[in-house]
Amino acid sequence: MAIRVIMRKNFQNVSWRSGHIYKFKYQAWSNDPEPVIILMYALSGIHPTTGNQWRFFQGINFTYIPRSQRRQFASKWVREWEATGGSFQFTYERMLREFPYLKSAVRRYFFKPAYYISNAVEVPLEDIEDVIVSTWSKDFSKKLRTNLVQKFRKVKKNVQNGVESGIFKSRR
Repeated sequence: MAIRVIMRKNFQNVSWRSGHIYKFKYQAWSNDPEPVIILMYALSGIHPTTGNQWRFFQGINFTYIPRSQRRQFASKWVREWEATGGSFQFTYERMLREFPYLKSAVRRYFFKPAYYISNAVEVPLEDIEDVIVSTWSKDFSKKLRTNLVQKFRKVKKNVQNGVESGIFKSRR
């Protein structure tokens, strides 16, 4: 079965829909054991190139959005929500077009095995502000920048070592 993009998925008695905000506990966490996300979609199926199973939700995790941009993004999202009555699709392409700074906040959350996600709830519109404020104490966007700088330095060091050791020689 090819990979399917699913905009609406019932999982653990919760109707997960693109463009809606959810909070849950996640067992396979790296930085954030209790993410608050705007769901883009679920992906399910077998990757045609690698043959790997894909069974995850993909969304924007608020704690990976820099604090300086978090409130601005949430305000725009609420306006969109109100204008469409909550029936809009938040896709990766739309995110890149309208909010390119969110690219580093995209995260995947495996829904199989099912125990990875627990206590999932959709956040109602009237609670959005409180939930977003509750993420204020966490800001993993800085950690991402730090990791990126470390990787850049490592690559730069490896290139310099390669040049010094004669691995990279010009051909004439």
